[in-house]
Amino acid sequence: MNAEQIYPLGELLEATFIQRDNRFRAEVALNGVPVKVHVPNSGRMRELLVPGVSVWIQPASGENRKTAYTLLLVQQGERFVCLNAHLANDIAGLWLKQNMLPGFTDVTAVEREKTYGKSRFDFRLQRHGKTCYAEVKSVNLLDGHTARFPDAPTERGSKHLLELVQCKKDGLDAAVIFLVMGNQAVDFDVNRETDPAFDENLKLAVQAGVEVYVYTCEIDLQGIRYTGTIPLQGEAAWKSMH
Repeated sequence: MNAEQIYPLGELLEATFIQRDNRFRAEVALNGVPVKVHVPNSGRMRELLVPGVSVWIQPASGENRKTAYTLLLVQQGERFVCLNAHLANDIAGLWLKQNMLPGFTDVTAVEREKTYGKSRFDFRLQRHGKTCYAEVKSVNLLDGHTARFPDAPTERGSKHLLELVQCKKDGLDAAVIFLVMGNQAVDFDVNRETDPAFDENLKLAVQAGVEVYVYTCEIDLQGIRYTGTIPLQGEAAWKSMH
């Protein structure tokens, strides 16, 4: 993999996690001093954000910022997990442009945040001479050796799946991309106990022909590297359902 295919993380500061104040703010100790940080992820992440764990934060600026730092990485064993759900789109966009992802090796155009009908999608791609709309989901929940999504109920996620189904009905290609952000998963499954509606809607999407891809990556303090694909549990059975 060349340097252009690695997503750089920029400046990182090591800190110690103290507590989560709410969905989007937490407290960490930076050089022994408590500071507030933005949490760019609405997931629960209870198994990751435990008091005393090592985290890495980034300095941030902006007129409307209430915190001076953004939480980016957490150490889980010997590995790093990326907690910034918004980065998944940037990372996927880089790799899509590089034509390096299985299923997307013939992409000739990559556009971000494009509207179709009343829906706004993460990507509009030109692939095999055809338009494909794609949604990207950031995954950081590991259950044994299985990556799971979501780790909190997501009505927005179900809405995206149904919108992709409509794209297929209209004769377009449609795909959902799950990007596993830095753990050692060997396969992927829906966290159906947490969000049974998302489980049912993903099954509907698969039956409708929406493509599902699960990509993995390796993370260190320099950047994020693509490592491969893992299977979706039960996908063949879902396709055969009526």
